[in-house]
Amino acid sequence: MQLQYPKLYSFARDKCITISKLFSHSHIENLFILPFSAAAFNQLQIVQSFIDHFPLTEQHDCWKSDWGDFSVSKAYKYLMGHRQVHQVYTWLWDCFCQPKHKVFFFWLLLKDRLSTRNILRRKNMALESYNCVFC
Repeated sequence: MQLQYPKLYSFARDKCITISKLFSHSHIENLFILPFSAAAFNQLQIVQSFIDHFPLTEQHDCWKSDWGDFSVSKAYKYLMGHRQVHQVYTWLWDCFCQPKHKVFFFWLLLKDRLSTRNILRRKNMALESYNCVFC
């Protein structure tokens, strides 16, 4: 609220007051140094209106989510969503090689540095046949 109401904050007696203490005071104007400027008074009226219309209960705050009980993994899955990817990516990431090899392979693939037949042909490398899968 300090950033939202800077003029009013400049007149505060206690600069570190909590929201619960602000709500518990019956006379909010006693929390400020008087007299106010016109801008600070307008901001005080806005805060007073907010306090008057804000419903307070004795219940403790609780976390609720669309997916049931809150957990970090469920929140991550909910926020990330599900994406359709090509089967080749699934096959590559599910293989049993070390993660650093997977990342290095994909980096080479994305940077067009993987030594495939087409790249070897572009680099004028001599192969017996550019059609052979095993070459």
